Amino acid sequence: QDGNVGQMLYRTEDKGREYGKSVRSGEFRWFVRQTGSPDSRRGTIMFLHGAPTQSFSYRTVMAQMADAGYHCFAPDWIGFGFSEMPQPGYGFDFKEEEFHKAFDELLVTLNITEPFFLVVQGFLVGSYGLTWALKNSNKLLKVAILNSPLTVSSPVPGVFKQLRFPLVGEFTCQNAILAERFIEAGTC
Repeated sequence: QDGNVGQMLYRTEDKGREYGKSVRSGEFRWFVRQTGSPDSRRGTIMFLHGAPTQSFSYRTVMAQMADAGYHCFAPDWIGFGFSEMPQPGYGFDFKEEEFHKAFDELLVTLNITEPFFLVVQGFLVGSYGLTWALKNSNKLLKVAILNSPLTVSSPVPGVFKQLRFPLVGEFTCQNAILAERFIEAGTC
């Protein structure tokens, strides 16, 4: 119990896990939060986070939207939060097409067959949700864009460049509280 990085990661590892469950979709295990009834008359909302956050940041708004009559999902993208962390080069290289394919498979696994509302947030993987929406407009009712770049060439804010440093990115993406603080620092 010396407080090293491994100990700190271990202590924060399962924080927020009680708000969702793991599902196997295609080749990967996704962690998905769900609120509301599948029989909702108002429709389904899919919340997609950006980096370095995870679906935990949507827990409050998901509860509010479920109370308003919506069926809500918020997955942790592959490589983030409690979802599987594949090694680059071994079946998943963290490219846009791979995220799109994995997300399509997740929609099938979650039995989302009707058009739904999509909320995308953040830079980096948040933009993959937005590019997926552009290619799949027939599957959507409406899209809400929160702090996501509108083009591939949009500059990445300086604070996000720190995620490239060894251990900083991994540690930040696995800690829900630290990720929220990191995002707040980058958006001020």
